Amino acid sequence: MTLANVSPPRHMGRLTLGTLHEAMELGSGFATFDCENEDDFLAAAKEYGVIMPHRDADARGITYLRDTSGLGRERGIGFTRETLLPHTDRPAAKVPPRVLLLWCRGTSSDGGEATVLRGADVAARLHEIDPKALQAFCAEDAAIFRTGSDELVSPVLRMRDGVVEEVRLRFDPYIYFAPDAARALPQLDQAFRDTELAFPLTPGKGYALRNDLWFHGRRAYSGNREMLRIMIGTRHATH
Repeated sequence: MTLANVSPPRHMGRLTLGTLHEAMELGSGFATFDCENEDDFLAAAKEYGVIMPHRDADARGITYLRDTSGLGRERGIGFTRETLLPHTDRPAAKVPPRVLLLWCRGTSSDGGEATVLRGADVAARLHEIDPKALQAFCAEDAAIFRTGSDELVSPVLRMRDGVVEEVRLRFDPYIYFAPDAARALPQLDQAFRDTELAFPLTPGKGYALRNDLWFHGRRAYSGNREMLRIMIGTRHATH
Protein backbone atom coordinates (compact mmCIF):
# COMPACT_ATOMS: atom_id res chain seq x y z
CA MET A 1 0.00 0.00 0.00
CA THR A 2 1.42 3.41 -0.93
CA LEU A 3 0.24 6.87 -0.03
CA ALA A 4 -2.27 8.23 -2.53
CA ASN A 5 -1.66 11.65 -4.00
CA VAL A 6 -3.21 14.36 -1.85
CA SER A 7 -4.53 16.93 -4.31
CA PRO A 8 -6.32 20.29 -3.96
CA PRO A 9 -10.10 20.20 -3.51
CA ARG A 10 -12.12 19.57 -6.65
CA HIS A 11 -14.65 22.29 -7.50
CA MET A 12 -17.97 21.11 -8.98
CA GLY A 13 -19.30 24.58 -9.77
CA ARG A 14 -22.93 25.37 -9.00
CA LEU A 15 -24.65 22.92 -6.66
CA THR A 16 -27.20 20.90 -8.64
CA LEU A 17 -28.45 17.33 -8.71
CA GLY A 18 -26.22 16.54 -11.68
CA THR A 19 -22.99 18.00 -10.27
CA LEU A 20 -23.62 16.47 -6.85
CA HIS A 21 -24.34 13.03 -8.29
CA GLU A 22 -21.18 13.12 -10.39
CA ALA A 23 -18.97 14.12 -7.46
CA MET A 24 -20.48 11.70 -4.94
CA GLU A 25 -21.20 8.66 -7.11
CA LEU A 26 -18.69 8.88 -9.96
CA GLY A 27 -15.89 10.95 -8.48
CA SER A 28 -13.82 10.80 -5.30
CA GLY A 29 -16.72 11.57 -2.99
CA PHE A 30 -15.62 15.12 -2.23
CA ALA A 31 -15.94 18.48 -3.98
CA THR A 32 -16.50 22.15 -3.23
CA PHE A 33 -19.42 24.04 -4.75
CA ASP A 34 -21.10 27.42 -5.23
CA CYS A 35 -24.64 28.10 -4.01
CA GLU A 36 -26.46 31.43 -4.05
CA ASN A 37 -28.83 31.05 -1.12
CA GLU A 38 -30.27 28.80 1.56
CA ASP A 39 -33.33 27.86 -0.51
CA ASP A 40 -31.16 26.56 -3.36
CA PHE A 41 -28.98 24.68 -0.86
CA LEU A 42 -32.02 22.92 0.60
CA ALA A 43 -33.62 22.28 -2.80
CA ALA A 44 -30.49 20.54 -4.14
CA ALA A 45 -30.31 18.32 -1.07
CA LYS A 46 -34.00 17.34 -1.30
CA GLU A 47 -33.69 16.60 -5.01
CA TYR A 48 -30.62 14.44 -4.46
CA GLY A 49 -31.84 12.23 -1.63
CA VAL A 50 -33.54 11.76 1.73
CA ILE A 51 -32.63 14.38 4.33
CA MET A 52 -31.90 12.80 7.71
CA PRO A 53 -33.19 14.47 10.88
CA HIS A 54 -30.83 15.45 13.68
CA ARG A 55 -31.27 16.62 17.25
CA ASP A 56 -29.71 20.01 16.46
CA ALA A 57 -31.41 20.53 13.08
CA ASP A 58 -34.54 22.52 12.33
CA ALA A 59 -37.70 20.92 10.94
CA ARG A 60 -36.23 20.95 7.43
CA GLY A 61 -33.08 19.09 8.47
CA ILE A 62 -30.69 22.08 8.41
CA THR A 63 -28.24 22.49 11.30
CA TYR A 64 -26.73 25.95 11.83
CA LEU A 65 -23.14 25.46 12.99
CA ARG A 66 -22.03 28.66 14.72
CA ASP A 67 -20.75 29.77 18.11
CA THR A 68 -23.82 29.31 20.33
CA SER A 69 -23.15 29.86 24.02
CA GLY A 70 -26.72 29.29 25.25
CA LEU A 71 -26.79 25.52 24.71
CA GLY A 72 -25.42 24.72 28.19
CA ARG A 73 -23.36 21.65 29.11
CA GLU A 74 -24.50 19.66 26.09
CA ARG A 75 -23.06 22.16 23.60
CA GLY A 76 -20.92 20.27 21.11
CA ILE A 77 -17.59 21.48 19.72
CA GLY A 78 -19.34 22.28 16.44
CA PHE A 79 -21.18 25.10 18.23
CA THR A 80 -17.99 26.74 19.53
CA ARG A 81 -15.01 28.49 17.91
CA GLU A 82 -12.65 25.68 18.89
CA THR A 83 -10.84 23.25 16.61
CA LEU A 84 -13.09 20.46 15.37
CA LEU A 85 -10.96 17.32 15.06
CA PRO A 86 -11.31 14.97 12.06
CA HIS A 87 -14.48 12.94 12.43
CA THR A 88 -17.47 11.45 10.65
CA ASP A 89 -21.07 12.35 11.44
CA ARG A 90 -23.17 10.01 13.58
CA PRO A 91 -20.69 7.11 13.79
CA ALA A 92 -22.80 5.44 16.49
CA ALA A 93 -25.75 5.02 14.11
CA LYS A 94 -26.07 1.64 12.44
CA VAL A 95 -26.69 3.47 9.16
CA PRO A 96 -25.08 6.93 9.36
CA PRO A 97 -25.55 9.71 6.79
CA ARG A 98 -24.00 8.84 3.46
CA VAL A 99 -23.49 12.38 2.13
CA LEU A 100 -22.93 15.66 3.97
CA LEU A 101 -23.52 19.11 2.53
CA LEU A 102 -21.97 22.11 4.29
CA TRP A 103 -22.52 25.67 3.05
CA CYS A 104 -20.98 28.88 4.36
CA ARG A 105 -23.26 31.78 5.26
CA GLY A 106 -20.92 33.72 7.55
CA THR A 107 -17.14 33.86 7.42
CA SER A 108 -14.50 33.99 10.14
CA SER A 109 -12.18 36.94 10.68
CA ASP A 110 -9.26 34.59 11.38
CA GLY A 111 -8.86 30.83 11.01
CA GLY A 112 -11.84 28.56 10.49
CA GLU A 113 -10.46 26.68 7.49
CA ALA A 114 -12.41 23.54 6.63
CA THR A 115 -10.36 20.34 6.82
CA VAL A 116 -11.04 17.09 4.97
CA LEU A 117 -9.11 13.83 4.87
CA ARG A 118 -9.77 10.92 2.54
CA GLY A 119 -9.93 7.63 4.41
CA ALA A 120 -7.79 5.92 1.77
CA ASP A 121 -5.02 8.51 2.23
CA VAL A 122 -5.14 8.19 6.02
CA ALA A 123 -4.95 4.40 5.85
CA ALA A 124 -2.04 4.47 3.39
CA ARG A 125 -0.07 6.94 5.51
CA LEU A 126 -0.83 5.00 8.69
CA HIS A 127 0.50 1.86 7.03
CA GLU A 128 3.72 3.73 6.20
CA ILE A 129 4.10 5.03 9.76
CA ASP A 130 3.20 1.82 11.61
CA PRO A 131 1.39 -1.18 10.05
CA LYS A 132 0.39 -2.40 13.52
CA ALA A 133 -1.37 0.91 14.17
CA LEU A 134 -3.36 0.49 10.97
CA GLN A 135 -4.26 -3.04 12.06
CA ALA A 136 -5.46 -1.72 15.41
CA PHE A 137 -7.87 0.76 13.83
CA CYS A 138 -9.13 -1.90 11.40
CA ALA A 139 -10.03 -4.31 14.22
CA GLU A 140 -13.73 -5.08 14.54
CA ASP A 141 -13.71 -3.81 18.13
CA ALA A 142 -11.43 -0.80 17.56
CA ALA A 143 -13.96 1.65 19.03
CA ILE A 144 -17.27 1.87 20.84
CA PHE A 145 -19.30 4.82 19.56
CA ARG A 146 -22.16 6.14 21.73
CA THR A 147 -24.56 8.99 21.02
CA GLY A 148 -27.87 9.21 22.82
CA SER A 149 -29.55 5.81 22.51
CA ASP A 150 -27.23 4.69 19.69
CA GLU A 151 -24.25 2.44 20.42
CA LEU A 152 -22.03 0.63 17.93
CA VAL A 153 -18.82 -1.38 18.19
CA SER A 154 -16.92 -0.85 14.94
CA PRO A 155 -13.59 -0.42 13.20
CA VAL A 156 -12.42 3.14 12.61
CA LEU A 157 -11.21 2.03 9.18
CA ARG A 158 -13.13 -0.83 7.63
CA MET A 159 -11.03 -2.35 4.84
CA ARG A 160 -11.33 -5.27 2.45
CA ASP A 161 -8.45 -6.44 0.25
CA GLY A 162 -6.52 -3.27 1.03
CA VAL A 163 -9.38 -0.94 0.05
CA VAL A 164 -11.12 1.38 2.53
CA GLU A 165 -14.85 0.64 2.46
CA GLU A 166 -15.98 2.77 5.41
CA VAL A 167 -14.64 5.18 8.02
CA ARG A 168 -16.18 6.05 11.41
CA LEU A 169 -14.69 8.33 14.03
CA ARG A 170 -15.55 10.87 16.68
CA PHE A 171 -13.69 12.33 19.64
CA ASP A 172 -15.89 13.05 22.64
CA PRO A 173 -16.35 11.71 26.20
CA TYR A 174 -18.69 8.94 25.04
CA ILE A 175 -16.24 7.25 22.66
CA TYR A 176 -14.03 4.39 23.85
CA PHE A 177 -11.06 2.91 22.00
CA ALA A 178 -9.76 -0.64 22.37
CA PRO A 179 -6.32 -0.78 24.09
CA ASP A 180 -4.33 -1.27 20.86
CA ALA A 181 -6.21 1.55 19.13
CA ALA A 182 -5.81 3.87 22.12
CA ARG A 183 -2.04 3.29 22.11
CA ALA A 184 -1.94 4.01 18.37
CA LEU A 185 -3.74 7.41 18.57
CA PRO A 186 -0.44 9.36 18.18
CA GLN A 187 0.21 7.53 14.90
CA LEU A 188 -3.32 8.28 13.73
CA ASP A 189 -2.82 11.95 14.59
CA GLN A 190 0.40 11.96 12.52
CA ALA A 191 -1.42 10.36 9.59
CA PHE A 192 -4.10 13.04 9.88
CA ARG A 193 -1.53 15.85 9.84
CA ASP A 194 0.19 14.35 6.79
CA THR A 195 -2.97 13.88 4.70
CA GLU A 196 -5.14 16.86 5.67
CA LEU A 197 -6.55 19.19 3.03
CA ALA A 198 -7.38 22.62 4.48
CA PHE A 199 -9.17 25.40 2.62
CA PRO A 200 -11.07 28.58 3.51
CA LEU A 201 -14.76 29.07 2.86
CA THR A 202 -16.45 32.37 2.13
CA PRO A 203 -20.20 33.07 2.02
CA GLY A 204 -21.82 31.27 -0.91
CA LYS A 205 -19.20 28.49 -0.97
CA GLY A 206 -19.57 25.00 0.42
CA TYR A 207 -18.49 21.41 0.14
CA ALA A 208 -20.02 17.97 -0.20
CA LEU A 209 -18.46 14.72 0.91
CA ARG A 210 -19.13 11.04 1.36
CA ASN A 211 -19.43 10.57 5.11
CA ASP A 212 -18.45 6.91 4.74
CA LEU A 213 -15.18 7.64 2.91
CA TRP A 214 -13.92 11.00 4.23
CA PHE A 215 -13.17 12.55 7.60
CA HIS A 216 -13.81 16.26 8.05
CA GLY A 217 -13.19 18.98 10.63
CA ARG A 218 -12.45 22.65 11.16
CA ARG A 219 -9.64 24.81 12.48
CA ALA A 220 -10.25 27.17 15.39
CA TYR A 221 -11.48 30.61 14.41
CA SER A 222 -12.55 34.06 15.52
CA GLY A 223 -15.42 36.07 14.10
CA ASN A 224 -18.90 35.11 12.95
CA ARG A 225 -18.33 31.92 10.98
CA GLU A 226 -21.61 30.11 10.23
CA MET A 227 -22.02 26.87 8.32
CA LEU A 228 -25.29 25.21 7.34
CA ARG A 229 -25.22 21.40 7.32
CA ILE A 230 -27.56 18.85 5.76
CA MET A 231 -27.18 15.09 6.19
CA ILE A 232 -28.43 12.84 3.40
CA GLY A 233 -29.27 9.17 3.89
CA THR A 234 -28.47 6.10 1.83
CA ARG A 235 -31.39 6.28 -0.61
CA HIS A 236 -29.77 8.87 -2.84
CA ALA A 237 -31.24 9.93 -6.16
CA THR A 238 -30.02 8.56 -9.48
CA HIS A 239 -29.01 10.85 -12.31
